[in-house]
Amino acid sequence: MTTIGSYQVKIRLKSKTEDIAFLCQSEANDMPTDWSCHWLNFWKNANFECENIVKLVYEGKIWGLVHYGLYPYPGDPRFIEIEHIEAHPTSRGDKAERLIEPIGKWLIWYATKVGLEFCQTQADDPLLILEALDTAVSYYRDKVQMEYLGFSRSTPGEDLYGFRFSRTAAAEFCQRHESQWGGAKPYEQ
Repeated sequence: MTTIGSYQVKIRLKSKTEDIAFLCQSEANDMPTDWSCHWLNFWKNANFECENIVKLVYEGKIWGLVHYGLYPYPGDPRFIEIEHIEAHPTSRGDKAERLIEPIGKWLIWYATKVGLEFCQTQADDPLLILEALDTAVSYYRDKVQMEYLGFSRSTPGEDLYGFRFSRTAAAEFCQRHESQWGGAKPYEQ
């Protein structure tokens, strides 16, 4: 299982107050059926030897999910791919409209930490990669500050755009995020 454990993390609510959410391993019954992604299918098809689905939970409700995998497998993994990431449908869009923030950045932080722990790469080698729809390009490029790679070939009818973090950029992202939101604190479920 490719996990680094469970964590308490700081979030900000729409009311501008801060609170604690949890990043932890998902279970099959956590998979939503009314989000954009087909999470239950992802769960059923996941190879949990090299993949995982992690959730961000606040007050018992799932607010975000990330599905990632370490590759190549089997063997010594050299990179991590975020295969799917999604925030709860009521907490997407402009920052002013979100009920909770930052959902995506905490999920990316978790996957990045997994990559930093399990992948053997040099400082400038790609450590984390993902493909995104055109509507998310500015989020990953400008807010997360991932390296934008441009158009990526995909299945018919779906234009995707590639992003990556080198090992150095991944560590810098985690440091920036933790300095803004505070460090994540391990906890036992």
